[in-house]
Order: sequence, then structure tokens, then C-alpha cells
Amino acid sequence: MAFNAEQIDLFRAMMASRELTRAVMATAASSLFLPDSMLPNGVPKFRDGLGAIQSLFERILDQTAGISEGVWIGTPVNLTRERESRELERRMSEIRHSHLVVWGERDGWIALADLQKMTAAMPDCRLAVVPGVGHSMNLEMPPLYAGYFGACFSGISERNS
Repeated sequence: MAFNAEQIDLFRAMMASRELTRAVMATAASSLFLPDSMLPNGVPKFRDGLGAIQSLFERILDQTAGISEGVWIGTPVNLTRERESRELERRMSEIRHSHLVVWGERDGWIALADLQKMTAAMPDCRLAVVPGVGHSMNLEMPPLYAGYFGACFSGISERNS
């Protein structure tokens, strides 16, 4: 991922505003919210029936207040440096151990094409696309993310490139 100066400034603004942080984090876990509430200038509203998942989102949101500026700003800055240097991209063919990359089909943050490129470059890498899930699978489908695939795994397509 690469972030421009305006996007990094958004991280700075998020440090100062819980409501802005909530709105941005909602875009990462969009399946938890009513689609109409996610429109520009909307206020994200949870969909019904989330139970403990809604509480988990709010708990994570509360914990972001304690994150240092080094994490808030360092993360996008270092992700941008990595993207620009392409060092990891150049070394992917050297990564020999098995990988399963799990991507939510509603992820608006990481492009599927980037993950397909990574999957093709790494010798033992599979890509599983999870329907109906966004960027934050750990929030949107905690049992699947934690490894309890079972019945949740039906409908997931594997793609090798």
C-alpha cells in the first residue's frame, strides 16, 4: 500500500477525532454497517444482529486512543516506503514456506490484483477470496479469521493467480 501526504494527514486527523477514526474504521469493516449509512457524509450505523461483534468493534475503537503517534503515522509512512522500494516484491520468489492469503471480496483497501501478483510470485502461496467480507476479517467474521473454517468455508473460492 502507498499513502500520499493527504492520506497521511487523515491519519493525523484520526488521532485527534474518535468520530473520524470510527468512520474510517467502518470502511475497513463495511459488512458490519448498513450500506446507506456508509455513503459520503453519512454516519456509519451497525446492522442488526451483530451482538458481540459490535462490542468488539467499539472496544478496538476505544483502544486506538492509546496508540502512539509512531504507530499512527509510522505505519502508512513505512508501508509507502516499502511499496516505493519494491524490496519485498523483488524477494517474494525467495519465500519458500507455505502461505494462505485470505482476502475479503469487499476489501476497499487492498487491491485484489496486488494479492494475485503476490500469490503468483511466491512459490507456495494460495489465495482464498471470502465473499461478503471487507478488509477487517477479524472483526467481520472472527470465527473464520481465528481458523474455525468448517461450515464458514463453503463458498470461498481459491485462486492461484
